[in-house]
Amino acid sequence: MNREFNEYINMVINYIGIRGRKEREIREDLLSSLIEKQQITRESDPYILLGEPEEIAAEFRENLGIVNDTRNYYRPRYGYGYEYVSKTKIFGLPLFHMNCKPMGVAKGIFSFGSIAVGVFSFGAISVGVFSFGAVSLGIILAIAGAAFSGLLSAGGIAISYGLSIGGLAIAKYIAVGGYASADIAIGGVAKGIVSVFQQHGTGQYMFKAPASEDQVMNAVKQVHPNLGKTLLSLIRSLL
Repeated sequence: MNREFNEYINMVINYIGIRGRKEREIREDLLSSLIEKQQITRESDPYILLGEPEEIAAEFRENLGIVNDTRNYYRPRYGYGYEYVSKTKIFGLPLFHMNCKPMGVAKGIFSFGSIAVGVFSFGAISVGVFSFGAVSLGIILAIAGAAFSGLLSAGGIAISYGLSIGGLAIAKYIAVGGYASADIAIGGVAKGIVSVFQQHGTGQYMFKAPASEDQVMNAVKQVHPNLGKTLLSLIRSLL
C-alpha cells in the first residue's frame, strides 16, 4: 500500500475510534476510494483526493451513530501512537510530520518522532540540517547526547568539522570539553596544536588554565591566520 495512503487511513480510523470487523471494512472502503480517485485524477495526495481526515472520520461516525464522546474520540490504540502529516508540502516534503509510533519515522521540513529526518529534526535519532535528539546527525547543527555535524556539535559526545562542545569533544578546528581534540583544544584534557588545559595537554602551543587570553589568541592567529573576527571572538569567549 502507498505509504501516504496508509498514514492517511490510519489517521481516519483513529479519529473514528473504531476497531474490529467494522474497522477492516472502513479501511477497505477508504483504500478503494483513494485508488479509484487516484486513477481518475492522477493525484497522489490523499488530502486532495478525499479531504481532511477529521472531516472524513466525522462522516463515518455520523453514519455509524457514534456519539462525539471526547473520552473515546481519537484515542490511539495501544502500541500504535499518534501521527500527523501536514498537507502543505515544500519540495515534496510535508511542512510538518509528527510520528509518535514506536520507532516511527518522521520525514518533513519540521519532523518529530522516534526517528526524525528533515531540515529541523527532533527525535531520539535525528538526521537533518538542524538536528536535536539523543543521537543527532546534522549538516549545520547537532545537539544531542551524541552529536555529529559538519559545523557545530554540542552534547555528551560531540564530533564536528567546525566546533564541538561536549564531555568528549572532537573537531577539526575548535573543541571544548572534558576531553578536547582539535587544532584549537580547550578542556580538562586538551590535545591540539593550541591546547588550553586544566589537567593535561599536548600540542605545539600549550597553556595551563587560567591562561593569558592575549597569549592564547596570538598562538591561535599563528595556527589559523585567516580566522574571521567572529570566530576569534568566539574562541576568546570560550577561554
